[in-house]
Amino acid sequence: MASMKRQLHLWHRWLGIGIGVLVLLWFGSGIVMMYVPYPELTEAERRIWLAPLDPTRVQVSADAAWRETALQGMPDAVRLNTVAGRPAWHFGHDGTWNSVWADNGAVLVVDEQVASSSARSAAPDARSLSFEAIDVDQWTFGAVRVHQPLLRVTADDDVGSVVYVSSRTGELVRDTIRSERAWNWVGAVVHWIYVTPLRKQNEAWRLAVMSTSGVALLLAVTGMVLGVQRLRVQRRYAGGRMSPYKGWQGWHHWLGLSGGVLVITWLFSGWLSVGPFGFPSDPGATAQDRLAFAGGALASDDLAIDAAALLRAHPGTLELEWRRVGGTLYLSALGRTVRTLLRAQDGAVSSVLPQALLLRSAQAIRPGVAMTTTMLSDADDYYYGHHRQASFPVLRTRFALPDAPVFYIDAVHGRVAGFVDRDTRWNRWLFNGMHQMDFAFLRNRPVWDVAVIALCTLGAALTSTGLVLGWKRLRKRTRVA
Repeated sequence: MASMKRQLHLWHRWLGIGIGVLVLLWFGSGIVMMYVPYPELTEAERRIWLAPLDPTRVQVSADAAWRETALQGMPDAVRLNTVAGRPAWHFGHDGTWNSVWADNGAVLVVDEQVASSSARSAAPDARSLSFEAIDVDQWTFGAVRVHQPLLRVTADDDVGSVVYVSSRTGELVRDTIRSERAWNWVGAVVHWIYVTPLRKQNEAWRLAVMSTSGVALLLAVTGMVLGVQRLRVQRRYAGGRMSPYKGWQGWHHWLGLSGGVLVITWLFSGWLSVGPFGFPSDPGATAQDRLAFAGGALASDDLAIDAAALLRAHPGTLELEWRRVGGTLYLSALGRTVRTLLRAQDGAVSSVLPQALLLRSAQAIRPGVAMTTTMLSDADDYYYGHHRQASFPVLRTRFALPDAPVFYIDAVHGRVAGFVDRDTRWNRWLFNGMHQMDFAFLRNRPVWDVAVIALCTLGAALTSTGLVLGWKRLRKRTRVA
């Protein structure tokens, strides 16, 4: 037994010396990420930067533009917006994008003039711009991969803007400024181990995160076991003390007993975030689910509608996006302040989609399977707004299947807005709950901010005392040697 305790002490000590600094950085970077997330281009920014569509310049239909791409089949997605002062069609197909000018039907080729126009919308005060073609860099992981290669545009302005333009559509797809990048180096880059050479190799990066968080978890578990073993509530140590330790060791012991369970759950949930052993196994609502909800793929008739007429009826529209619901075509219209849904047949604004259409479209996701539905006007445990705004009302549709899948159908924007099944329910509580403290009673800010910062500070204090003890141990060994 004594030998086992000795081994636990040694494991805890050397694991702490080996990975303690990274754990401390995780706590600090977690606080940074509460306020400065990894760069992305938000819809709010697009509303500011996109120019209104001019209906007089939309001379080519989506159908004719699609034929110009010479691609087979039909597009998976269609958008119309303004690029470099000209209307342009953008077609999503097989995981990538292709674009055609809507004024003359020519295939859109992104050159420095197009990229400069897009970049100027985000960096209007730039004294000069420089261009570089890239596949990926430190700030272009994630959704923008479908636009690779990218044009990185560095602006000579006061805020140090660096923006990224799609080489496929000419659109601005990501923006950063100097302060955002600086904070991310001590935020998301540290927290997610987002080092570019490693992150380029997705599986290697995943294994690195999983192994480091796994080692850190073992450190926390051994510490908790030792802390409980050394605690005496009844047969106390000399002087009536419950802990045998004083000084830095005493602080580390008591902080470990106070926050050890929190640290273990936090590290465990972080370990789960990269999907060890295939958990969670379900990727969420699939492309097939969304296609079934839409009532089938887009057709030539859908692409042949008179977009210019719709734009004349709704002046100031920044972007039109083709969207089918149960076989009926709608257009999602992005305005300067809000996104609305237009019925393609007559251009009428649909504030909320008809419930009969929603029910029919939802049933098509799992044909012949019994379902129960509830129209929600407020959040539940699995569909809610926290870091991002959630749209209401939504139709919650639960299917009577072994994995109990639930789809959340946005009744305002006509889309599948959320999905949970058995695995994702577990993941919601084990990751969102334990790692991000994402619980209903903490969801309001600044209550959530105070709670998370306090808990991260407790974890950082525990880790810091362990690092001091590790440093003392190393110095002692050095002197002895």
